[in-house]
Amino acid sequence: MGNAGAGGPSLCPVAGTTLCDGFEGAAPGTPGSDFMIDVAAGDTITVDTTKAYRGTKSMKFSGTSRAYITETKTFMGTTKAVVNNFWGRYFIFGNLTGIPPAAHAVYGTLSGTGTPGDGEFHFAGGSRGKLQAEIRNTGDSFTDSMASPAAADPAFPTAFDGWQCWEWHVQPDDSFDFYINGTEVDEMKIVAGKAMMSGMSFSPLPIMTKLSIGWQYMGSFMNSGWIDEVALGPNRIGCGS
Repeated sequence: MGNAGAGGPSLCPVAGTTLCDGFEGAAPGTPGSDFMIDVAAGDTITVDTTKAYRGTKSMKFSGTSRAYITETKTFMGTTKAVVNNFWGRYFIFGNLTGIPPAAHAVYGTLSGTGTPGDGEFHFAGGSRGKLQAEIRNTGDSFTDSMASPAAADPAFPTAFDGWQCWEWHVQPDDSFDFYINGTEVDEMKIVAGKAMMSGMSFSPLPIMTKLSIGWQYMGSFMNSGWIDEVALGPNRIGCGS
């Protein structure tokens, strides 16, 4: 895709989506935006004009602990059948330098209720420099081994220069699929609550009430990157919309 992105104006709003934001209008955390800001002390996530996949603006995250934009608009319901049944899509430009962090890192979280300890589903992140999904409740389950991910597992994709399209699909039976640039990441696939690679249980996923995207790290590794054209809806949005 290249550093410059697709170019042209933001395509938000996209027909059929319940949320679409290219950050050309109201900034997250201000009236008119569907997003709020959640950052740890010293970390930032702000509107930026130095990079954009489309349009002239994106959200830049930078920090060592937590820098998220969050939204609850798309989770107006109380059952999995209503809220855990959607597609998401955004474009991300990574800025990792050197060796990816070894400890647990997260780029996207879906949190809610209905799990032991009201656990969090870290739908995009990883450990030991490898991309995985994870659920945290009374214990941790990974789509692959946390201690020793397979050498063939995909590396942290944001270690590579350029914009990428990240898509995910959640279903009420606790199934989950993740795609990069339109290609499914098989190592992250969950079918009816069971990770296909590790065999670990991901059931129950939370009855989702909040989406958080950006960067979180269980350590002290500085990372920054850019997010653009975030969209969610009942059907696959794709990378060209």
